[in-house]
Amino acid sequence: MPLRRRPSLLLPLLLSAPLLLGAAALPAVGPQSLTGEITDEVGALDGSEAEVQAALDQLAEETPYQLYVVYVADFSGADPVEWAQATADASGLGSQDLVLAVATEARRYALAPQSVEGLSSSQVEAASTAAEDRLRADDWAGAAVATADTLRAEATGSGSSGGGGFGTLLVVGLVVIGALFAIPWFLARRRRAGTAAPSAAQQGDELAAVPTPELDRRSASALVAIDDAVKASEEELGFAQAQFGADATGEFETVLTEATAQVTEAFRLRQTLDDEIPDTEAQVRETATRILRTCASVAATLDAQKAGFDRLRDLEAHVGEALDAHARTAAGLRARIDPARVVMRTLETTYPAVTLASVARNPDQAQQLLDEVDSTVGRGQEAAARGDRATAVGYARAAEEALSQVTTLLDAVDRAGPELAVANTRIDTAVASISADLTDVDRLARGNPEIAAPAQAARAAVEDARAARAGTADPLAALRAITDAEAALDAALAPTRDAVERDRRAQQQLDDLLGRLESTLRATSDFLSTRRGAVGPEARTRLAEALRLRNVALDQRPADATAALATAQRAEQLAREAAHLAQLDVEQAQELQYGGGRRGGSMGGINGVGGMVLGGILLDSVLRGGGGFGGGGGWGGGGGGGGGGFGDGGFGGGF
Repeated sequence: MPLRRRPSLLLPLLLSAPLLLGAAALPAVGPQSLTGEITDEVGALDGSEAEVQAALDQLAEETPYQLYVVYVADFSGADPVEWAQATADASGLGSQDLVLAVATEARRYALAPQSVEGLSSSQVEAASTAAEDRLRADDWAGAAVATADTLRAEATGSGSSGGGGFGTLLVVGLVVIGALFAIPWFLARRRRAGTAAPSAAQQGDELAAVPTPELDRRSASALVAIDDAVKASEEELGFAQAQFGADATGEFETVLTEATAQVTEAFRLRQTLDDEIPDTEAQVRETATRILRTCASVAATLDAQKAGFDRLRDLEAHVGEALDAHARTAAGLRARIDPARVVMRTLETTYPAVTLASVARNPDQAQQLLDEVDSTVGRGQEAAARGDRATAVGYARAAEEALSQVTTLLDAVDRAGPELAVANTRIDTAVASISADLTDVDRLARGNPEIAAPAQAARAAVEDARAARAGTADPLAALRAITDAEAALDAALAPTRDAVERDRRAQQQLDDLLGRLESTLRATSDFLSTRRGAVGPEARTRLAEALRLRNVALDQRPADATAALATAQRAEQLAREAAHLAQLDVEQAQELQYGGGRRGGSMGGINGVGGMVLGGILLDSVLRGGGGFGGGGGWGGGGGGGGGGFGDGGFGGGF
């Protein structure tokens, strides 16, 4: 089936650069008299207004605070904090209102005032930190959402238990899903008033006016958000199980298992929109709406587990020990980097680049993650030393997740050699098996025109397999080709064989295919999970459907090996498509990072996109449960602002 490519829905969040080098300079702007919560003089949001408005609405509805966001080209040479204060004064804002001002051309920002009634300077500073990563990536909308959500978390105490657990990891996903529904009260009103989540009818009413292409886009974006949330929760559950055992975490495992099943079904629905079968507009709307409802249901279910899970882990009590342990783990993993590079160089002398594509850059990504872990642990230790244990936990959580990804990356390199060696052994077995089939062609079906074509394809596959065995072609591709050719030849020969022989051959082919499929699924899953910051919905959908069909094939196997074989073949096809699409997403992210003219310097790493950003670990989302600045100096280290006028100063600077 041809692969239909949509523009990546993640790239604007990861690498958005609306103001390119060479663009005409925009005029400087003086302090504003605001007429609404969002003022965008430069088109920075570019269609993301609804997402930002949803976050601002949720902040206003759950807390007494209101955030105003302003995007201009330049602050007319004024100090950013003074500019934000003057804007607030001119707008007549109250004692519990804040302003996030961003100068996109000048690359300056401010969050003011430094404190408001009920929020300390360290809590406002945490919101400034939350915007830091997003602003550095030119994610203007994400900076506003991160700021609003951090202020909300600080005001409600929703992250006070240490920034770990289901809730903290789900913050971004929940906000995104709520915004995609265009229901600002998605979770806020339910929590505040003690009412149930919006009904299907309410959700349908909200979505009825959304144009079909936008509804389709929202369903894909919601799947990415909830998929990341579920994967992060799986990692968090694994950490908790290692610490407390299965009995203490059984309830959370049950909830997560059900959530995973629901997300799998949502991906199955998404695949019906992505396949080659045309859909009517009514079908697209119905399917997209069902996906959004499923994502909302899963988000609400996981969110309900936050408090209990946070109580279980109680990370604040032992954050110092955790940070020290992470430092030791990082040192141990760093010792594996050079051996991994040696392994890759050795493999590169034996196998073509396409064979090694999923692991070729693993050592580079692992090294950058470890570099960032060192920095993150250091900032966490600084926070712990000054008594800010909540923020220290945020850094500990980010380091913990990054170390898990490093382990996955390096383990994949370690497995590559043995698995490729097994592929060569399987090629030998496959050549022997298909050669027996070709003997049957000569014995049973010589001159049969319906068998001539698959027999010719089988002979060509044998030659390709021998070339791969000699090291001049991709062994994995050759193995797939020869097993596919054998399956086609067996199907053509089936009328000449009895039922017992047909079933025996189907079972044999199924055994071989399932072994190869497991390796493909694991490699693809590892690639996606360690690069989820760049991988979009199409690759995720293919992988989820491949995993589902693998399980269907296993269920079919005892009763109907032939049907199971067909299902497993489809699963393998989807897994290969997932790997290809994921690699394209990552390559596109890297190309935009350099080709898009992003200003202010590179993030570093693999072609400029790597480390925690590529891995989908955004410090602003992890730190939302913390209470302090975390040892940083603002976006680019600009520091704090002066007093007088509106509030008592603020936080801001340049980058």
